[in-house]
Amino acid sequence: MNKNIHDLVIIGAGVIGHSIAFRVKRMRPELQVAVVGDPMNSLMASRAAAGMLAPFGECDRADGFFRFCRESLDKYPAFIDELVQVSGVPVFLSMAGSLMPSLFYKDSWEERKRFFRDQGVPHEIWPPARVRERAPHLSEKCGEVMWVGEGQVNNRQMHDALAIASARLGVTRLEANVSGFIKDAGALAAAVTDRGDVRGRRFVLASGSWAAALGEILGVSLPMKPIKGQMCRVQVEDDRLEYTVHGKLTYIAPWRGGHGFVIGSTMEDRGFDPGVESDVIDRLVEKAAEVLPCLAAAPLIEAWTGLRPAARDLRPVMGKSERYGNLYYSTGHYRNGILQTPNQADYMAGLLLGERNEIAEFSPSRYHL
Repeated sequence: MNKNIHDLVIIGAGVIGHSIAFRVKRMRPELQVAVVGDPMNSLMASRAAAGMLAPFGECDRADGFFRFCRESLDKYPAFIDELVQVSGVPVFLSMAGSLMPSLFYKDSWEERKRFFRDQGVPHEIWPPARVRERAPHLSEKCGEVMWVGEGQVNNRQMHDALAIASARLGVTRLEANVSGFIKDAGALAAAVTDRGDVRGRRFVLASGSWAAALGEILGVSLPMKPIKGQMCRVQVEDDRLEYTVHGKLTYIAPWRGGHGFVIGSTMEDRGFDPGVESDVIDRLVEKAAEVLPCLAAAPLIEAWTGLRPAARDLRPVMGKSERYGNLYYSTGHYRNGILQTPNQADYMAGLLLGERNEIAEFSPSRYHL
């Protein structure tokens, strides 16, 4: 395909792969960077998410993962500003916050409030009267509601902007499936694709749920699998809700601009099954309508399936391979790939350029990769 040797070959054309390329080129414009991947995979990964930037809803420990996600949330406004400036593509970002109805957290409500207080998480407790004032379309069954300082991005727009920005910075984009590798003395020399070999000095495996299969080709066992999530988007007026809403396995995300509301999501260990089941979608809408009753009669725009790359410990796999001297990983972001994108890009670019140390909690060495 290309006889030139790229300084960096990134395998994976989703937001993770493109954000690494974007950040590396912003830091070192002279480097030759290529992003290799099948764009269809992004339909079930980067473009399948709801775009919720919500590090606080499910975390209950102030560990490295919590801090990494929180740092990434804080980086989002500047990251999107930079991305829009380079790409010229508008990207919707809201930092209006999320709502957590006590209805969803009956058994852990007081514990959640205590954790937020202890960690200095920006939040407010709204009694029912305050809820009627700030979010009048919520059901009265929600009871007490917690507002949390989180955000939301249109991930499809962000993916488009990253691909365009990377191209404008000189990143080579190769739409191809990687089926193997050429090795050379403990290192990788090229990725083998259905359109030819792509040679490189360093490689990043950033192919989400598909990374485990490529790991097998490399002779390593990456304990990761796809977790299926079915979701949908319905037509609702923008003024029905300003905030995202999340609870246990339920979320509502307004996409603004007349794009309706996204409702999700299931958690299914069913491999690469792409099927969408109408009865599952009906139950998602029914459960979300308990919180926002106008959803019950909202017209369905679309329904789809996402595949979340889940490592065994549900933590991302980011860092340098201990098996191959010029291979790096950035995968296994599970339910937080969109949220982690800015911080992940900075972290991986720093590792690749020798400007920062690895976070042990995320290291591929924990799986002997």
